[in-house]
Amino acid sequence: MADLTTELLRTLPPQDLAALLPAPVMAGDNAAVILRVVDTALVEVYFAGRITSYGTAVLRIEPITDPALREETLRNAVEALTICRRVALEAHAEHRQAHAARVEEIRAYAISKHEDGTICRDGLDGFLSHFGLQPYETRVRVTYTISGSYEVEDSSEEAATEDAEKYLVPDLTGLDNVDDYSTSFELTVNVSETEG
Repeated sequence: MADLTTELLRTLPPQDLAALLPAPVMAGDNAAVILRVVDTALVEVYFAGRITSYGTAVLRIEPITDPALREETLRNAVEALTICRRVALEAHAEHRQAHAARVEEIRAYAISKHEDGTICRDGLDGFLSHFGLQPYETRVRVTYTISGSYEVEDSSEEAATEDAEKYLVPDLTGLDNVDDYSTSFELTVNVSETEG
């Protein structure tokens, strides 16, 4: 791999220049690292603790020939890039959270406008679908009371009670859209002897 010089920096096509990067160089009396090609005639440089873009026409560089200085310069650039990456990831996560919260606020606002009658259901559904938002699903709780009786032949009160408590349950299978995890019921069984 050739050492990067001012002449190469200014004359190489961007794809050929990119193949030589990152390149530790001297820019005046300071060590720097040419990190990447940003655009034609524009490169990103780690220099004096900062990462900045420079035009190739204004940079005057020489290769660093001292192996220890090359290593130290690259190490400093990697450390700076690591910090920049961490900061960028944290900022990206914050932006994603803020965006998700804003999208949820917009969804909640549209739903509230539907619930107060400003937006019809078809309009709400169309809006949510258009923006890829979670559909609005209404839920209602149904409370029911069932009472009844039956007679059991040739059984004791204890056996009839045990059978009723074990097998007497509401059958909701014929109902539409029941959330199976939301069902609950209480059973009270009273058994008494009949005359007969």
